[in-house]
Amino acid sequence: GEPLPLSLLQRTLERCIEKADQLEAGTSPNLPKLGWLTGQHRDDCAKGRAALLEYGGEPMKQALEVLESGALLLCLDDEDVVSRKESALLYLHGGMTSGQNRWFDKSIQICVGNNGKAGYNGEHSMMDGMPVISLADHLTKQTYAKCLENSTSDELPMGEPTVEPIFTPDLYPAMEQAAHLVQDAKTAHAEWTGKHSLNVQTFQGYGSTFMKQSGFSPDAFVQMAMQLATYRLWGKQAGTYEATQVRPFLHGRTETTRAVTEQSAAFVKAFGLRPEWDEDKNSDACAKKLDLLHQAVSAHVKYIGAAAQAQGVDRHFFGLSMIADGSTPMPDLYSHPVFARSKRWRVSTSNLSHPRFENWGYGEVVPDGVGLSYSIHPRHCQFSVTALKEHGWTDKLAHLLEESLLELRRLIEASAKDNDKPNSRL
Repeated sequence: GEPLPLSLLQRTLERCIEKADQLEAGTSPNLPKLGWLTGQHRDDCAKGRAALLEYGGEPMKQALEVLESGALLLCLDDEDVVSRKESALLYLHGGMTSGQNRWFDKSIQICVGNNGKAGYNGEHSMMDGMPVISLADHLTKQTYAKCLENSTSDELPMGEPTVEPIFTPDLYPAMEQAAHLVQDAKTAHAEWTGKHSLNVQTFQGYGSTFMKQSGFSPDAFVQMAMQLATYRLWGKQAGTYEATQVRPFLHGRTETTRAVTEQSAAFVKAFGLRPEWDEDKNSDACAKKLDLLHQAVSAHVKYIGAAAQAQGVDRHFFGLSMIADGSTPMPDLYSHPVFARSKRWRVSTSNLSHPRFENWGYGEVVPDGVGLSYSIHPRHCQFSVTALKEHGWTDKLAHLLEESLLELRRLIEASAKDNDKPNSRL
């Protein structure tokens, strides 16, 4: 079909805002905000939806079908976020100021604030790395001027579309009947978001350009910096997951690249729990550490290459566990404590790098773990660190990431100076 003219889209959005303001000023301010229902536990969300259908009958079913039929949701937030952290919190869960202005069942929600800042909230069962990158790339390349240039005439045979609320006044009694469920969901949202901590680390020391010039794969280099940072946070390594795309395969999505290897273990142990800032004076110690860094990075590059070719282990183990039926006992390996610990991802990492990506992230996947998303740009690196607030880890890990990256640069530069020294002659 033909896209709507840009001017018509703009007028329609303006009318949406006007209609929302009218509703807020009229009879609907006290109506429960149904968006809260979608931010809670999946089972509770399903129960809330079933209750709405019970209370509202066929008209409610039709309203929900209209809402759920959209390819995406555009969330116009009454917010003026500025910092990366403010933006991250708004786009991750909306907090208590905009959490009701979401429908978290939707895989794609584009959130736009009063000042024009925009972000994306993705529901992971459908959306992961490459689709997100492709969508974001398309969106960020479409300038207003380009859209205006390609826009069709304002004259459309069907006339201008009308703007009417999905939940009409005849559904208000059913919505009011669901008020206790919405309040429970709102309370759960406040409790859950309040338990979490988020830190945004923008490392300006260097980026992929320096890493490549130094002979390293940027992704594997940053992964080793993260291994060193988490090692120093906890005093030991922990199961670390890096998402690796296997989309060339039919129905392929991801495989796990395991960052904890014999080589990365030797690397972090050699660097220890604290940096030695005067070690650049000891050329032998620098050379040994640099060699261990090279080995760890090379091992990671080899693993990620195998994982991308479906030669990892985690999806195969998962597949075998899924085909074992009740009549066949699971192999002893699956109940072995080391096996269980090895796939408990206390460090969940993923790299999405795009020139126009300001930041991105997600939550931790286990209660005693961290979410560690990152982007690597030519001259800087961007990290989002998430964890339960009770641990106090996010600020510490953000600092340790910076510390590790600076330490690695000092090591590389010290080694380069030693190599540039002229050989002594008798």
